[in-house]
Amino acid sequence: MKQFDTIRNFDSLYELVIYFDSENKCEEHLAKLRWNGEPECPTCCSKNVKMLNGKRKQFKCYGCSRKFSVKTGSIFHDSKLPLLKWFIGIYLFTSHKRGISSHQLAKNLKISQKSAWHMLHRIREVFKVEAPFFDKPVEIDETYVGGKEKNKHSNKKIKNAQGRSTKSKVPVLGIMERDGKVYALPVVNTTSAAILPIITNTVKEGIKVYTDEWRAYNALNKKYQRGVVQHSAGEYVRGDIHTNHIENFWSHFKRTIIGTYFKISDWHLASYVNEASFRYNNRVMSEGSRFDVTLANSNKTLSWNELVRRKAQRA
Repeated sequence: MKQFDTIRNFDSLYELVIYFDSENKCEEHLAKLRWNGEPECPTCCSKNVKMLNGKRKQFKCYGCSRKFSVKTGSIFHDSKLPLLKWFIGIYLFTSHKRGISSHQLAKNLKISQKSAWHMLHRIREVFKVEAPFFDKPVEIDETYVGGKEKNKHSNKKIKNAQGRSTKSKVPVLGIMERDGKVYALPVVNTTSAAILPIITNTVKEGIKVYTDEWRAYNALNKKYQRGVVQHSAGEYVRGDIHTNHIENFWSHFKRTIIGTYFKISDWHLASYVNEASFRYNNRVMSEGSRFDVTLANSNKTLSWNELVRRKAQRA
């Protein structure tokens, strides 16, 4: 087997499992990525800390007098699962192009489906990022997530729910920089009043934006150089005017739902959108690098009560 010093050199789950042969090794790697060799209190951010003696690797902060470990204040907080199971779960989740279901992960890790579901949502918290600011040409489009009326039993069908109706579907707005990253989020509706503030806050005024002919985008004409593709007339490309990149992203996102998750609730849709965005924005990374990025940004928490009480999040 080839020699490796960091996880970025791993190219298989087998190498990961062989390398992390103890809980201590897992903790050391996590500490290196979270703190870069200098422990920091997750409560007050003080670096005036000291390692305590004992079997458990704990630290004491002399700023707020609290004790903590490398897991405190992270997605691993209060988890009884060993870090190796977490590491395997993160590697599987971030390396699979269409994610992994909680049922499959439960089988792989030999844990309950409930624990696997909570683990996956904790990992998705890492993928939640602040809205970016685009200063290059972007494509803007929206999609709708929800069951098709034709696939429902007659007594469950909702009238006039076709097309852009939000009676049984949730709209998701997407903004993608040409040859760059994507930003997507669920919205209340796709009216100009709902989507224009999001666009103006994330897209620099005066640059080129490419959209379809949806009337809500007409308000963009005042602040941007807008190129419009007429989908209703069977037009999909006219020179450099198209929304093919963002539509390709929607295609991958929908296939992930259909092929892996099957059904997702409105309450958690934002988390799945963040997951899809993370996969797209980091698609050129190696599997080991995506694993490392996830660990390095794992300083977020999500308790079980917070997860199950979560309400639908829409901008």
